Amino acid sequence: MKKLLSPTGNQDIVFVNNVKELKKFKSLANKKLCIIKTDFRDLDYIKEICKTYPSLEVWVASNDISRQNILNAGMCGIKNIIQYPLKREVINDLIKNKSCKNNQKCDGKIYDSLTGLKVMLVDDNPFNNELLEETLKPLNLNFTSCKNPAEAANIIKNEKFDLFILDIMMPELSGFELAQIIQNTSQNAGRPIIFISALSDIEHKIESYNLGSYIYIEKPFNINAVKSQICSLLKACNDREKFAKQQNSYLAMVTHDLKGPVQAEISALDVLLAKYNKNLDQNQVEILEGMRSSSKFLQNLVTNILQKYQSDNDKIILNKQLHSFKKLINECCEEVKYCASERNLTIDASYKTDQDEIWFDYNEIKRVIHNILTNALKYSYKNRSIYLEITSDNNNIIVSVKNYGFGVELDNPDDVFNKFTSYCEKNKCVNSGLGLYISKKIIDAHKGSISFKSIPDDYTCVTFTLPLRA
Repeated sequence: MKKLLSPTGNQDIVFVNNVKELKKFKSLANKKLCIIKTDFRDLDYIKEICKTYPSLEVWVASNDISRQNILNAGMCGIKNIIQYPLKREVINDLIKNKSCKNNQKCDGKIYDSLTGLKVMLVDDNPFNNELLEETLKPLNLNFTSCKNPAEAANIIKNEKFDLFILDIMMPELSGFELAQIIQNTSQNAGRPIIFISALSDIEHKIESYNLGSYIYIEKPFNINAVKSQICSLLKACNDREKFAKQQNSYLAMVTHDLKGPVQAEISALDVLLAKYNKNLDQNQVEILEGMRSSSKFLQNLVTNILQKYQSDNDKIILNKQLHSFKKLINECCEEVKYCASERNLTIDASYKTDQDEIWFDYNEIKRVIHNILTNALKYSYKNRSIYLEITSDNNNIIVSVKNYGFGVELDNPDDVFNKFTSYCEKNKCVNSGLGLYISKKIIDAHKGSISFKSIPDDYTCVTFTLPLRA
């Protein structure tokens, strides 16, 4: 091994055929790299060297590189394992790369940003999980290791993770089946997946990417390469998520700042219509009412966007009190009548229950009814009626809004409650796609239910329920 040292011309590097040879080196503390030939039976001695000289980077060379030996070496503080017999060009390349990178401080900064991220490892061979955990230890990640994929599936349904590392060939559930379960959960859908497998055929690789895999790693793998891949992927995903949150925060802030001017505009129009109505002709009144109606729509849009960011962060806090539901219905109908008159539509409200005083958050349920009525007015044929019906059963008050118009065709009616779902392009109108999404969040928070039924070019009916008892 000593012959390999001279071509490098680097006096900061020590090569020894046996760890005991290090006794004759009196200046190890001044060296940067030590490469030791080993059969892995002398790891205790090498471990002591690593502890005694913390600034010395220790590599080992062996002709017996197994996974267990790799794991044991990593636990002793050994940074790299090289195949023996050594080749001069390999040593030169390794040393050259090491001196060129000089990235210890940089790595530290990268690792700091990943601290605490949750990673699930699933492999029916526990040794593979142990090896990966030890390899990724410097990243300070929060690991959940499972050798039983069925057990992992149960955890995935209830817990959110930042990365999944899956084996493919496992009993009970394959890695592909487990990936499908991940994609079908609300909290983990779209989360990055890495497959590590001994299968190297192109068909399995294509299937892995179709299931959302970011990286496909073949066994046996190089631990340093895997560490670098995982670190890079986690950092990219983490940075993207932070950027998205910054965008959301900025949009929420701008939207919040719009509330004041919009409310001031509505108040000014209210004053004009109330104080100077007698001095205005019918044309002027209609113009002002149209402006007020548009401002009300903008106010509702701004409120919906703000509510979207609150609901995304689980910030819907209800203020339930005993209110008159009949009063709420009358108020909502009154507020949208100007929007209705623009298209010669009427609101036909029928209150078919004796139930009136119930516990609910007045402002939030008002927002729900306003969202549903606004959609009904927007998507109705002109010169028609919107039917608002309130009934009850033993447990709930039931609100149904039905309009005749464009309708929508959906394979799954619940899709309308997804974020930013809108049919404005098809129907040539303006819509944020947030109204029904937020409405469902509010109804869910009240422990009620909401449903949607539509027949294209016929009718659309939205129904929601609220519990009668607090």
